[in-house]
Amino acid sequence: MNKELNVAYKILSSVVVDKSYVSIELNKNLMENGNINTALVTKIVYGVLEKDITLEYFVRQHVKKLPKLEILILLKMVAYCGKFISSIPHFALVNEIVNIAKRVDFHCSGFVNATSKKLISTPIVLPSKNDYTTYISIKYSYPEWVIKELLKDHDMQFVEDLISHELSTLTHGRVNTNIISPSEFLRQLDEMSIKYEHSLYEYTFYVDYAQLLKSTLKECFIVQGLPSIITCNVLGASKGLVLDVCASPGGKSVYIAGNPDVQVFACDIHNHRVDLIKKYAKNVGVKLKTFTQDATKFRAEWENKFDYVLCDVPCSNLGVSRKKPDVFLNKSYEDTLTLAGIQYAILDNSAKYVKKGGILQYSTCTIVSTENEKVISKFLKNHKDFQLTPIDVEGIDISNNNDMYTFYPNLTNTEGFFIGRLKRL
Repeated sequence: MNKELNVAYKILSSVVVDKSYVSIELNKNLMENGNINTALVTKIVYGVLEKDITLEYFVRQHVKKLPKLEILILLKMVAYCGKFISSIPHFALVNEIVNIAKRVDFHCSGFVNATSKKLISTPIVLPSKNDYTTYISIKYSYPEWVIKELLKDHDMQFVEDLISHELSTLTHGRVNTNIISPSEFLRQLDEMSIKYEHSLYEYTFYVDYAQLLKSTLKECFIVQGLPSIITCNVLGASKGLVLDVCASPGGKSVYIAGNPDVQVFACDIHNHRVDLIKKYAKNVGVKLKTFTQDATKFRAEWENKFDYVLCDVPCSNLGVSRKKPDVFLNKSYEDTLTLAGIQYAILDNSAKYVKKGGILQYSTCTIVSTENEKVISKFLKNHKDFQLTPIDVEGIDISNNNDMYTFYPNLTNTEGFFIGRLKRL
């Protein structure tokens, strides 16, 4: 347990202080540390991040002022483990957290010891429901500024249902049908007693990926989120040229390139991310063309060239906060405004690459209108030669706002995302 707490602290410090990605830090540290309870480390890391707002509220009730980040992380770990993990004895938890504090800042160890004991011995009491926005923010560990943005378009009950909705904890992906049929994949999952859940399509599943990695089936399964797959299917690229302007790490481009009647151009602004696309395509066994290209900069030889242009733009990622719990750590309302400017610039530039009669598709993995409907609406005002086209995803309750579609987790049981499909007239 001591080792698990130390590794969890190291990962959380990298994420919170150094702003590293939690998935990368978690995988790196678990690989570097053998003989460790990986499930416990993962639970602590993701739990502290998922409940960050709740835990900080709780800590504030027991200190005069918040300590520096390195010490605050330790107090949040104590609070989380003490309230949500029953397998760690409280005395051992406090003792090890204090030992870590001595190494981080010896002068703070007494403060950490005293505060930890308070956190362990007192319950978390939520704020009054009189200020309901603050109440649900603390209860569900969801930023108030995001709640307020959502309340501009929805009532309080919808917003609470949205932010409290729980999704599957299993890993989503698709069967590599070049290797195995979905029915045979399913049969072998049952034979090996690997936990799974059915997904939207007959070739997509949620699986226990840790179990799958220990089996021969790992080569037959491509990890890819359901929103990513839906976005590709809705694009409708049956043949012709497809440009993916923000393609890294390559999931959508690789999936679309599985159709031999389609040629995919996959782009990213950074060379190392283009290399990720190439590696992904090679591993899956598909061919595509890759380019290092800033999606906001015009490339003359691509003008009016493509049948389909996919703009899956950089966004605030608010729709995938349960999958990526570090999303909220460094985000603000002002960030969504900045992002909206970049998103519009990408969409505006990408429109030049679409043939007449072609499709320009805009998508994000966020759920606020600033980055979604407002970007599309601005685009349509300035591009009279484009119009929205309807989409349909059978079996999912999509929110349709004048042919602009938001996938809210509480309605669709998917991560949150948005699609606007435009046709050039």
